[in-house]
Formats: sequence, C-alpha cells, structure tokens
Amino acid sequence: MSYDAELEEHIRGAAARYSRAGFETRFARTSGSTAAPKHILYTKFRMRSTRWMFIDSFVRAFRAYRVRRKSLYVFSAFEMDHSLTSMLREERRLPFYLVTLQAPYRVERHPAIQDLASRYGAVAVQLWVLVISNPGVIYCTNPSTLWLFLQEIAAKWRQSTQLIRDFQIRPEHFSAAVHNIARRLASMGSAERVACIAVSDEPLSLSDLVPAVQAYMCWTGGYVKPFLNRLQSYLPANRYQLIPMVSMSTETIETVGHYVRNNTQFLPMASGVLYEFIEEGARDCPGNLRSAEELRAMTAYTMVVSDSFGLRRYQTEDVFLCNGHFGKLPDLRFLSRRNLEYSFTGEKLSAEQLSHAFALLRDELLELRGDVFLTCVPSLPLGDLLPHYKLLIVGGCDNVTLEICDAMVRRCDMLLQEMNVEYGSKRQSGRLGKMGFARLSFDDFIGRFGTENQFKFLPLYRRTWEDLVREPAGVLCE
Repeated sequence: MSYDAELEEHIRGAAARYSRAGFETRFARTSGSTAAPKHILYTKFRMRSTRWMFIDSFVRAFRAYRVRRKSLYVFSAFEMDHSLTSMLREERRLPFYLVTLQAPYRVERHPAIQDLASRYGAVAVQLWVLVISNPGVIYCTNPSTLWLFLQEIAAKWRQSTQLIRDFQIRPEHFSAAVHNIARRLASMGSAERVACIAVSDEPLSLSDLVPAVQAYMCWTGGYVKPFLNRLQSYLPANRYQLIPMVSMSTETIETVGHYVRNNTQFLPMASGVLYEFIEEGARDCPGNLRSAEELRAMTAYTMVVSDSFGLRRYQTEDVFLCNGHFGKLPDLRFLSRRNLEYSFTGEKLSAEQLSHAFALLRDELLELRGDVFLTCVPSLPLGDLLPHYKLLIVGGCDNVTLEICDAMVRRCDMLLQEMNVEYGSKRQSGRLGKMGFARLSFDDFIGRFGTENQFKFLPLYRRTWEDLVREPAGVLCE
C-alpha cells in the first residue's frame, strides 16, 4: 500500500498501542514534495535508535576515510518545526563539554545562540561556530544547503562575518552565556582565525576559515547532481573528500552505510525494518515481492518496508539500483522517485521528461549554465483560465531577462509536446493552457516549498502553484 487513509489508520493504531503502553508518541512531517505532508509516528525509542544509526555511521565513516579531527558539524535550520531533522536536534540543556567538542552544532539550540541568530542571521552564527570549533567533517542532508551557505558567505561577506567582527572588537557586548559557549568550542588557532576574518574586506576560502575540514558528507542520490557539481568550486576534490550518506526518509531508514577503504556500500539492514522489493515496472502485488537476497545486479527496484510503527508493506515509491552485492545483501543506489508525475487530463507529465527537457534547455541557453535551477509545478487557477504547468526559474534572476524567460518557456513547452504525446494532444486541443513561468529567489523557493530543515529541489512538484503561493514574494511573471 502507498500512503493513504488505510495506512494512516495503521499508524494511528500503532500510536494508540504505544501510548497505552506508556510510551511518548510524536509525529514527524515529511517535506512538501507530495500533495500534503505525511505524518509519521516516532516514539522516544525510535528517535533514539535513529540518532544512534547516524552516530554509528559517522564513527565508521571517520575510521574508513581516515578523518584526523574527529569533530562533526551538522547544518540545520535554527527554527524548530515538525520535521524529523528538527526532532533529532532537540536539546533540553547545553550538552556536556566533550559532546560540544565532538559535535559543536549542538550548542545552537541554546537560547543565547538563538538570540544571536535573530540579531545576525543564521549564516553568521553558523560561520562563527565553524570558525571557532574547526571541525574535521561537515554534514548536510541536502548538498544544496551547504552550497547556499558557501555562496552567501562569498556574496555577502560583510554581513556573514559581522558577528565575528563584533565578537572580536566589542566582546563586552556579548552575554556571559555566549562567552562560555565560545570557550567550550575554542580550538587551536581559533583566536588567530577570528582576528584575521575581522580585518579582511575580501571573502576568505573555506580552507582559511575552517582549516581542519577534511571531508563533507551529504546525500548524493536522485536529483542533487547540479548542487554537487557547484560545490566543487568551493570544495575541490583534490582537497576535500565527499562521503556519501545513507538513504533516509522520514518514513524509515532505507539503507545503512558500509565503509571499506574510502568505498561506501549501502545495505538494507536497519534494525526493526523488514525490506522487500518490486522490480521497476512490475505491478504492486504480493507475488512480485522479492527479498533482499533475491535482487539481481544492475536491476532497478522499488523499496517496500514494514515495521512496528504502522508501516504495513508500505510502498516507498523510491527506486534503487542494485549495484552489486556485499555477501548476500544488495548494494543499493538511490535513483529517483517512482511517482513523481502529475496529470490534469491524462497527460501524466513525469519528472524524467522534465529532467530531460531541462538538460536540453541548458545545452541551448548559456544563461542557464550558472547558478540557475529549474523546476515545474502544476497550476489550476480560479475562473475560466485553463489548467497549465509553470516553469520556475530559481536563483540567478539577474542574468535571465524576461525575453529569455519567454523563449525558454516556449521551448520547454514544445519539448514536452514532443516527448509526451498526451501532453501534446491536450495542448493542441485546448484542454491544457500554455506553460507559464515564475522567477524566485532561493529564499523564496525554500519559503514556498518547505523549510530550511526540510526541502528538496525536484524537477516536478505535485502541489499546485495556488497551494504554494502564501504571500506575494519575489518577481512573478505570468
């Protein structure tokens, strides 16, 4: 079963059983790639198990990749929300001294640090913590988070370093709690780095800001390749190692990392999860289910999971390639979401079609080869206007004129008509309107499509534009 009313009933039933047994129950919400966020059950025990999975993965990765400085910084939003990321980062008090040395990001939930974020902004506080603590590895679930952080430092150097400057020049203006946290985080050479930043009018490189960083860990599957490519300008491969992270959804841990000599394999072996698979293209039915040991190399499968938290043979819709085997277990590489398509009148426009169209547009238009990202959303306007799709241009708006946007959207519409016969016939018959477009900044995109904790940059979103437009923002062009 997919996520529907029947599965929601299973989750509510599991929550009721745990509550009757005296367990604390909470619900994590998924990101906005679906029509409505899913609500997934998490008990205190399940939350602890998920934390330990990450800790175990980090420790083994540090050893396999020979990370010298065993200190980790995790990027996450400062504002709490209902995402699993926020729930995992909750802190009841300032952690112990040794904990903050190994995981300096954990001080960011302290009220004194939250106050700094409200005054200076999240990027300035994150940079301050990074510079003082000098971790060996930085982690972010989505590489776009790290890319946006590094880009903002380069583009807004004075604003991003204002906290560091003030802390260096006017330390008496900061509370005792802030100074106590700074002393906890202080690493060798941190005072010199802070002093150097305070007098620099030009952006410094990451190696100057945080010299101990040896590797960065993030998700590498699915549609994140454009961000991984752009990170190379800040994190060149000859200086920084990329450690791929496991596949993790709000619903479940999908794979566990196995690290051997800088080589990572992703195995379906999370505790308490039953994994089954259906070959891509096969019908969802019990007869087509395969166990992990039965998967064939270089074949794609969707993952089905079952657990005690209400997921009863749940079709995740996540497509994995069996890249080989380690023992009897398959090495799984995430490929895509199976159900990323939308249809007004039977056209079934898919993420794969849009990805191909976007790649062709980038080949044809030089303006799209910079820091510009493309995605698409369905639009169902009120009144007599026809349903249609909107091409969203995110970031780099200064380089993309209205004339280029107009030419781009007409070309994209034509490409989709050639790729998708049903889309073409619906456009010709007038049942679908011509493609529109909108230009958004990265901040506006994140505000509409999720939160800083939880957003994905996908080629297609199934929520309509009208659902996403909360308040007018950015420059919108019909």
